[in-house]
Amino acid sequence: MTRKLGFGEKETIEAMLTASKRPSEMVQIRNAFVQRGKKGAPEPGRLAEMVAAHDAGGLDLFLLHRMIASSDPWDAGKDAGVWARALGLSVSDSQMHAERVSRIFRRLDENYKLVSRDKARRGGKVTSLHEDGSGDAYTSPTKRYLRLPFAYWQQEWHRQLTMPAKAVLLISLTLEPGFVIPLTQVKAWYGISPDTWSTGAAELEKAGLVTTKRGKRRNWMKGLAYNYDLEYTLASPFDTRSLPGFKGVP
Repeated sequence: MTRKLGFGEKETIEAMLTASKRPSEMVQIRNAFVQRGKKGAPEPGRLAEMVAAHDAGGLDLFLLHRMIASSDPWDAGKDAGVWARALGLSVSDSQMHAERVSRIFRRLDENYKLVSRDKARRGGKVTSLHEDGSGDAYTSPTKRYLRLPFAYWQQEWHRQLTMPAKAVLLISLTLEPGFVIPLTQVKAWYGISPDTWSTGAAELEKAGLVTTKRGKRRNWMKGLAYNYDLEYTLASPFDTRSLPGFKGVP
């Protein structure tokens, strides 16, 4: 269900996008956020934990922080009211929403180890950590990362898409066009249920953000000697794998 646009939300996000000074108008996020481990032995990333906890606020704030913390030392110090407006929270009770923003950042720090907080003072800086949730210091990625375009916020997909659709979108951004995700493997590979994948993928397809087709691949162990798998390809504005400079493969 589409969330209503909050007071000053669009203007605040536009100001944050400008302040990030990202010339590519894309946010680089390591694939490890959605899938850790090595090739042949994948493990779910922190995204799966957010989905399991229905932590939509955690995901939204993580992406916003990753967007604006665009250069070394990879931190962002903003008043809680700025984060609250960007998250679409009401301004009717600023104290309540300041506490809510603080709780979300605490989860990103203590539960997921995706940021570290300056606890010395209220409204202190929040610094990015490595996307694998190890607690290691953040560095600019040079390989195996997805690119989330500014259009995610500018076209307001951040508030139109549900948590399952956002999870499927982020996973899809790490994969080649025409990728196949067997429902029997989605839990092991990405830590989300087959139902969550199907729900999210159907939502993206309905929104015109992904296209699907039934593929055909030879398999002599099948009765008809073929696999008929569903192939997914992201559509504009999220077809970033085809753009110059992509570094998503090992």
